[in-house]
Amino acid sequence: MSGISSGFGGIMSLRGSPVTSPLIQALRYKHEYAPRYKQMRKAFKGRVSVRTGGSIKGNSLEFGEYGLRLKSKGIRFAANQLQAADKVLKRELRPARADLITRFTCNTPVCVKGNQTRMGKGKGAFDHWAVRVPTGKVLFEIRGNIHERVAREALRKAADKLPGLFEIITKESKIRVSMTHLIDKPEKVDYVEVMNTKPTKKWTNIQTGKEDMYKLYNGRN
Repeated sequence: MSGISSGFGGIMSLRGSPVTSPLIQALRYKHEYAPRYKQMRKAFKGRVSVRTGGSIKGNSLEFGEYGLRLKSKGIRFAANQLQAADKVLKRELRPARADLITRFTCNTPVCVKGNQTRMGKGKGAFDHWAVRVPTGKVLFEIRGNIHERVAREALRKAADKLPGLFEIITKESKIRVSMTHLIDKPEKVDYVEVMNTKPTKKWTNIQTGKEDMYKLYNGRN
């Protein structure tokens, strides 16, 4: 998930019970560094996926003018590593009043067992959150009226806090599909126009259901 970093803590009402505002709930249960799930399922260690099918999702800027993109092979980042980079960026961007946008969510639970422990007796206890980042994934974006040198210096300092090799990109940068290959950004496809040109049976039924004659019967059993 992507979102603007925020520092909201636990907010209580006058009676001591948690506030049930939809905005507060959205901020509480969608924090990128420590998602507070009511139920958490322990996950396998897994491996960082390698995009062999040509997917370029998340490999370019979407919201800001400058970004930090992973250049080396895929890495599993711990939440405290990313949070250290987040603090550096916030400190550097505070005078310029620029926005920091995150393009990840630490939703992979990592469980750890003690050293010199015999085999068996189940999986270890939950230790921290992590996220698997493939090659070419954009982690941070900067949006706002900020000088290019200030933005690049802030992203450089943030990259020093993280393992792996990173590159600073702009809207004109090419898309990284591997550690050695870059491609031009493809043009956006208007799928509505494509479906209208060659409609399928399902698309035809959806468009027909929008007519006034059929709207009278919508929602009836």
